[in-house]
Amino acid sequence: MKTIFLGTGSANGLPDVFCSCEYCNSLRKLKGKNIRKRSTFLLGDKILLDFSPDIRTQILENGIDFSKIKGVLLSHTHNDHLDIQELIKIKNPMNIYVNSSSEVWLKEQIKAAIKPKHQKNLQEKIGHLNIIPMSYYTPFTIEDFEIIPIEAKHTGLNGNEQGTNFIIKHEKFTRLHASDTGIYSLETFEFLKNFKFDDIVIECTFLDFQKDNSDHLDIFTLNMVLNRLKDFNCIDSKTPITVTHFGHDPKKTHEEIEKLMKSLNFNISVAYDGLSINNTN
Repeated sequence: MKTIFLGTGSANGLPDVFCSCEYCNSLRKLKGKNIRKRSTFLLGDKILLDFSPDIRTQILENGIDFSKIKGVLLSHTHNDHLDIQELIKIKNPMNIYVNSSSEVWLKEQIKAAIKPKHQKNLQEKIGHLNIIPMSYYTPFTIEDFEIIPIEAKHTGLNGNEQGTNFIIKHEKFTRLHASDTGIYSLETFEFLKNFKFDDIVIECTFLDFQKDNSDHLDIFTLNMVLNRLKDFNCIDSKTPITVTHFGHDPKKTHEEIEKLMKSLNFNISVAYDGLSINNTN
């Protein structure tokens, strides 16, 4: 399963364009893997996982043919993962998959994003956007991909929403895609026991900065989640794990993140914008 990491930063990206601290200025000089747009992934050439405010640049920089996209999976409704103003500019018929708790909310937000003078022609403007609700632990297919939504530990803009992570199956390959999330609930862990993962893509927003935030992982809670999955025989120490979704604190360069991840007893790679992996099984 080919995957392109179109954006590997958290809400503000890196460097934060509105910040002139020593850290952000150093990233501007280093460039390369230290420049991170907001979180979006391309699965095969058919599925976009999230739709960030940087989506136009991400599509152009990576030579993506948008006409091949068959669906947009939304992990949750935060603005760095869902740019509604860009979503309504899609011209071709498109399936948009969203947590069932946010289906009505998203439809209302899309309608509100249309200019007042076009409100009388809503069907013409947005009728081609097909909003499809996802239910936790209930599989569905997009082309030759099987998608199983699971409950993440991460709230959305819609007040009743918990975020969605995904088990993604393609041919004989099975991935756990876990961004954004904190430590899973017991129910989610019980469900994950049923799977053996060929690889994992997972967030580590705060790295070794221990912030009181249950919606994201740091290296300590990441290690806890991975060890629990290992105890369940979902993974082993050789399973490829790619970490992503890095924030401003604790102010680490890509190279420093790589050194930090070596402290864990797992086969971990650090994602960067434009990283392409092609896993088969």
